[in-house]
This record gives sequence, C-alpha cells and structure tokens, in this order.
Amino acid sequence: MDIRQAFNYFYLLEKQFWSSLDKSAIEHVTFQGELSPEDMLLYGEFGFTLLKLKPCVLIEFRDKKVTQLYCERVIVPVLHALADKTIGYFVISEQVNTPESALEGSILVYQYDHKEILGLFDHSTTVPEETMADILDYPGHLPRSEKEIPTMKTVIYFHDRNTTRIALTTFAIQDNEKDITLSHFERYRYACKEQLDIDLKLLIQ
Repeated sequence: MDIRQAFNYFYLLEKQFWSSLDKSAIEHVTFQGELSPEDMLLYGEFGFTLLKLKPCVLIEFRDKKVTQLYCERVIVPVLHALADKTIGYFVISEQVNTPESALEGSILVYQYDHKEILGLFDHSTTVPEETMADILDYPGHLPRSEKEIPTMKTVIYFHDRNTTRIALTTFAIQDNEKDITLSHFERYRYACKEQLDIDLKLLIQ
C-alpha cells in the first residue's frame, strides 16, 4: 500500500475496531460517555506521522487491554500492508510518566528517522511536557503557571468530510503562539491535501 491507501485503511480498521468493541469497554475509555468513539479516532495523527509531519503519535485508551487490542487490530495490519517501511511501533513497558498522565502500556507509532525518541521511554522516568510537545509536534504549550491559564487557547485541526467534521488533533497554545500555529497549520494543510487528498480546517477557541 502507498501512503494514501494506508491512511484510508487505518481509518477503516479504526472504525471497525470501535464498532466491534464491547459496550463496557467503550464506556470506560470514553469516561462513561463524556467522549464518543469518534473523539477517539487517531487516523489523522497516524496520517501526520506517515507524512513525516510529526515524529510520532502516542496511543493510550485508559485501559491496557484495549490499547493492546487496538494495536493488534489496527496498527499491526496497517504497518504490515504499508509498502514503504518508514514507521514502526513501540510498547512502553516501563513506568514512564508525564506531569499529566502515566504512560505504561501506551504505544508509540514512530518514524524510523526519529528512532532516538524511544530512549525517552525505555526506562522509568518522567518526561517533561515540553519534551512531549516537541516529539508530538505541537507548536504551543500548556499553561506553566496560573498567569497563563486565562491566555490559553484550544486548537483543533478538523478533517472536513463535507457532511461532517472530525477532529484530527487537539492541543493547547498561548495567545502569543497564534502566528506559529497558523504556519504549522498551513504546513499540515498543504501536505494533507497534496498527499492524502483531504481538506483540513482550523479552529482556535
């Protein structure tokens, strides 16, 4: 499969995965329905990694068994079918944390060109938010103090599917990071249209 075919295959397998998962598991990973399965879709983040826009994507669904099943049913088949073997996956087996969450049992789908990032996750440690933002290619940052809370904005890149919009990535920025975010979006928008034939839309709120 080429990049576009692999991207579409990932989306198909992901939709099948969520439609086949039992109700109790869905309720758990969606915080008892606060989110929907559509909110959990990662095909956009996978596509960004395929396009070498970002070094990796982090996959974690609150439940190690669900995350592992997702790996078996979605990630492995797509990587196997991909003609150009440019990406792989890594299961975080150590007690790795960020200031926001525990990552043990999570999965990194990463570019082989950035294999060095695995060194951040192969031993027990706490990875700073700034480092996570860098390897996930987020142009902004979470509030570092109470002073930055009022100036925080939420950024969403949507896939415009004509009849509906699906959030592909979401991250936080500060007011003074809008210009760099707009440049970041334009780079993503152009690559996605050129290589995946999808239209991206931007929301900053």
